[in-house]
Amino acid sequence: MNEARRSDAQGIMRRDWHRRADARDGESHPRAAVASAGAPKLDKRTFLGGHTSSHSIAQGPPGVTLSFTIHDFGSQWVECSWGKSEPRSGKKGHKGQSPHKELNDRRARARAKGEIRRKCITIRADHLVTLTYRDNVEDRERVLRNLERLRRMLAAAGHPLPYVAVLECQQRGAIHPHLAVAGFQDVRFLRRCWYKIVGQGQGQVNVKGPRPGSSPVKLAGYLSKYLGKDFATLPREFGEHRYFCSLGIAVPTERIRIVLARHVTDMEAKMARLMREETLRRIGNHCTLTQWLGGSGTFEWMSGFEDLSCEWIRDRSAPSP
Repeated sequence: MNEARRSDAQGIMRRDWHRRADARDGESHPRAAVASAGAPKLDKRTFLGGHTSSHSIAQGPPGVTLSFTIHDFGSQWVECSWGKSEPRSGKKGHKGQSPHKELNDRRARARAKGEIRRKCITIRADHLVTLTYRDNVEDRERVLRNLERLRRMLAAAGHPLPYVAVLECQQRGAIHPHLAVAGFQDVRFLRRCWYKIVGQGQGQVNVKGPRPGSSPVKLAGYLSKYLGKDFATLPREFGEHRYFCSLGIAVPTERIRIVLARHVTDMEAKMARLMREETLRRIGNHCTLTQWLGGSGTFEWMSGFEDLSCEWIRDRSAPSP
């Protein structure tokens, strides 16, 4: 009996799959499109090397371990990515003292842009709110305190405002925030609240609504423009955030741990196919896909959204119009 239990435990460890949804209710957001019945579904029995767990145990220890992440926002946008999750050996350096500061900054900027995009899609942001000061305010902490005070004031008045914000630093040094929000905004009410914080006539509130062809993804790109523009010039201490958001924005996230067999070949091609099939299953065959492969084949990202002008044919590598 003990041998049987040990064998079962080893089998479970070899297909160590973990699926977790970070949404508040424990599930991903509902999808607006349903894939065709013939689309294969990714489940915990999927094994990239084509072997069962018992075969893997007989072959010896597994090979590379991958982390597969899915952000499902419905037919509007689906993101898939994978990367190697093996632990790195060696000494840990002191934070802020890395000799590869420029490379780390680029990576941090890319991560921040990705988080901004996903949070904007989560709240379905379609309006841009800009808060300004009449004076040349260069105090970053003051701007953030005022932004938090505005959030509390709106919530107390029964008008909570979920937002994703970045700070823009003008040439004269003045700092002011841009907020991506969802739905119609009462500009007069926002201005009354802002005047209570900065003083009558000592600031301004501007709201831009959605334009033809706009989307939360494009609005997130607009915010990211300020993130890249002021990345090096905006006054900021080490460890301080580059973007800000209100509480309660839970990005729908599913994470899967994939353990490969030692002898698996063409890992990048197989993972690309897995991402493509999973994205098409969630959106449907009528969609546009964008794919990017990181350096040395250690990371890959794919996004897709519903597009009726494009149809994917199964078992082909390119969409047909």
